Amino acid sequence: MYFSLLQLNDLLGYSNEINTYLQTADMEGLQITTAVNKLSGNVEKGLGVANRTKSSQFTERLRFFDHRRDESFIAFRNFMEASTHRKDDSLVQAGEQICRSIRSHNWSLFSRGYKVQSAKMASLIKELDLPVNQELISQLTALSWYTDMVEDNTAFNQLNEDKSLSVKSEIDYDTEEVYKNVRIACEELFEAIEVLNRIAPNEKYTTIAQFINECTQKYMVVVRSRNTKNENAKTEVTEA
Repeated sequence: MYFSLLQLNDLLGYSNEINTYLQTADMEGLQITTAVNKLSGNVEKGLGVANRTKSSQFTERLRFFDHRRDESFIAFRNFMEASTHRKDDSLVQAGEQICRSIRSHNWSLFSRGYKVQSAKMASLIKELDLPVNQELISQLTALSWYTDMVEDNTAFNQLNEDKSLSVKSEIDYDTEEVYKNVRIACEELFEAIEVLNRIAPNEKYTTIAQFINECTQKYMVVVRSRNTKNENAKTEVTEA
């Protein structure tokens, strides 16, 4: 098994499937009890760490802050669109110009994922910060609407950065050690099965090895699929 290709959740899912299978397998006459117990203990610890990470305090806050920046973007966008229906031609032209800028970055960018939305918001704000566009926004008396959008987007990005730093420190302290222990337990179990089946062949060893191989193939498919999605996501962000 190419453990270096697996993320922590992959490894835990993979090892937990094997551990669950072994707990119900017929182990009579086999000499792998110690290795199985070691794997079981490390998988249990790993799942505990993963659950703490998933219940991170940032999850709900990020969702709220993302909703807040969506709302302020929609408010500003709709205000600009409404300005295109004013009686004053100068206000109509100003509104149309700002709307063109918004459309060039995606009129519905709030519906995109976190990373893509942040990238597009950054490029939109950079364009709207140009003096010529600031004059138009001011002419439309929309500076407070624009400020709300910028501040809400900044707040989301800051919280997202704080989350990344927090998760990184948590991974450094907990997850890497868990990953290592689970990986070693898997390797020791696999090696024990191979060696013992060679020394004293037993159909039970063969059956267990077959299950492990099938499980390995399944997770390799997951890895390949994720790598393809990551490459596509990188291309999309680069284009954005």
